[in-house]
Amino acid sequence: MKIAIRFLFLIVVLIFCFAGETYRILDIALFKREYYQRFINLARATTNKKFAVRGRILDRNGKILAITTKKIDIGVDPYVAETLSAEKATQLASLLKIDEESIRKAFTRESYIKNGIEHHRRWKCFANVEDNEIYEQVKALSIKGVYGVLHWERIYPNHTLASHVIGFVNKEGIAVCGIERFMDRFLMGQDGWVESEKDGKREELALFRKIVVEPKNGADVVLTLDIHLQDMVEEILSETVKKNCAKSGTIIVSDAQTGEILTLCNIPTFDCNDYNKAEISSLRNRAVTDLYEPGSVFKIVAFSEALQQGVISLQQYFDCQEAEFFHGGKVYLLPRDHTFLGRLSASDVLRKSSNRGIAQIAILLGADRLYNAARAFGFGEKTGYGFDGEGVGVLPNPSNWDNLTITRLPMGHSVSATPIQVHQAMGVLGNGGFLVKPKIIDRVIDVNGENLWESESRFVRRVLAEETVDTVRKILHRPDLVLSHIGSIKLAYKTGTSQKIIDKRYSQDHHISSCSGFFPADDPCYLVTVVIDDAEIKSGVAYGSKIALPVFYEIAKILLQRSMSK
Repeated sequence: MKIAIRFLFLIVVLIFCFAGETYRILDIALFKREYYQRFINLARATTNKKFAVRGRILDRNGKILAITTKKIDIGVDPYVAETLSAEKATQLASLLKIDEESIRKAFTRESYIKNGIEHHRRWKCFANVEDNEIYEQVKALSIKGVYGVLHWERIYPNHTLASHVIGFVNKEGIAVCGIERFMDRFLMGQDGWVESEKDGKREELALFRKIVVEPKNGADVVLTLDIHLQDMVEEILSETVKKNCAKSGTIIVSDAQTGEILTLCNIPTFDCNDYNKAEISSLRNRAVTDLYEPGSVFKIVAFSEALQQGVISLQQYFDCQEAEFFHGGKVYLLPRDHTFLGRLSASDVLRKSSNRGIAQIAILLGADRLYNAARAFGFGEKTGYGFDGEGVGVLPNPSNWDNLTITRLPMGHSVSATPIQVHQAMGVLGNGGFLVKPKIIDRVIDVNGENLWESESRFVRRVLAEETVDTVRKILHRPDLVLSHIGSIKLAYKTGTSQKIIDKRYSQDHHISSCSGFFPADDPCYLVTVVIDDAEIKSGVAYGSKIALPVFYEIAKILLQRSMSK
C-alpha cells in the first residue's frame, strides 16, 4: 500500500513537472514567440560594412597625387597574450622587418588612470603591412592575443608638392581642405554592406545572407596641374624665399588662353601625409586667401581703360616732376616716384611705372570709370577658383573715397587683392581682352575611365578691345629672353612693389615684391605671377624688379625649354 502511494505521488510530481515544462515551452514558442524572436534575431543577425575605396587625384598627365591603399595594423592585447617565446619573437620580427625589442615592449602590460579609474591598455600596434600574405603568415604563427585590424589609408606620394591644392583627409577619414574637401562627393564613393547571420563563434554564416550591397568606389579627379612643372617651380620658389629671408612666397603659372592652372605654389608648405606636424599658417593657401596691395601691377587697369576710352593718346605727355596736378577746378596732390622721371609720354608712364603719371591719367579718367574698370578686371570679387576660403579683396566704392584715393588707387594702393586675382587681371592682356576664370579641375572619371563631369574654360566678359590689348602688350614688352638654342622670345610683364602696413602705417622697410606677365608677348601661351612677401636685401628697397622679376625670367626659361622639347 505504501509503495502504491509513493508511486502515485511520484507520478503526480512528474505530471506537474512535465506540465510546467510544457507550459513554459508553449509560452515561449506560442504566446511570447515574437518577444523572444526579437532577441534571437539580434543575437544572430550581423551587418558587415563593405568599405568603398576613395578615388584618386591625378595631374593632367595621369600622375598620381593622392591614392588610397589597404593597410593592416598588427598589434597585441597584452592582457590576453601569453609569454612570447624567443623563437616566435624572432619569426615575427623577421616577417614584419622590425626589431624584437619593439615586439616584446608591446607585450608588456600597462595601465593608465582616467577620471580616477585604472584602465588597462588592451591594444598596442607594433607594425602595419599592405601585403595580406604577410598577415596570413603572422596568423599562422598562432600567437595568442596577436591580431590585425584592416583599414584604408590615404597616401600622398609627392608629399609637399601641390599640397595647398590637393589638401588632405584626416585620420578620421574626413576631407579637411583643398581638392579633397571640394570634390569629396565624387571622391568618397558609397559604402556597401552585408546583412547576414553569425554563429556562436561570432563568425558569419554565408548561407544565411539576406542582403548584399556592393560598395561603389569613388571617382578619380583629374587636375590641370603638371606635377613635373610644379616640382621645378616649387624648388625655385623655395630657394628664392630662403635666399631673400622672405616670410612667404607664391607663384601661379597658367595657360594664358584657357585659364588652366599648371602650377600653384606657396612657401611655406606642408607634407599632406604629416599635416598634423605642420604649423597652422603653413596650411593656408596664400595664393587665394592672402590679401596685399598689388602696387604697380595694378597700373595696367587705369592705363588700359583710359586708352580704350580715348581719354589719353600714346603721344600725350605728362609732367611727372610736379607734385600737384590741376584739373576740373581742383588741385590734386600727386604721389612720389621712386626716381626723378621728368616729362613722360603716356607710353613711358606705364613703361617706366610713374606713380605721378598714372595718377594724372586716373584723374582724367574719373573715379567712376576707374572703379568700373577695376571691377571689370575682376578686383573686388572672387575669381571662382572654387575652394580654400578664397578672399574677395578690397575695392572701395567711389562714394567712400577721400581726396587722395583717386591718385593712390591707380598705383595699387588703397586696394587689396589676392595673388590669384592679380593673376586673373593680367590674364585679360594675355588672352586678348577677356576675363577668364582660373581653372584647376579638368574632369572627373569613373572606375571605367568614363567622364562623369568635364569642366570648360569660363570666359566671363570682354574687358578690353583687341586693339587696346595689342597696344598695351607692346608697351609691357621688355628686352627679349635669349635662349641660345631657340633664339629670343618676347616677354611682357609688369613688376610691382608695395609697402606693407605695419601698425596702421605704411612701412619704409617691409615690402611685397611682385611680377606678373605673359609670353610670348605677341601670342601668349603662358601667364606667370610671382609674389614674394617681405624679402630682405642688404641695402635699398626690395623692388619687384630686384626680387620677383628674376624668378619670372627663370620660370620663363623652363617653360620655353619644355615647350621646345615636346
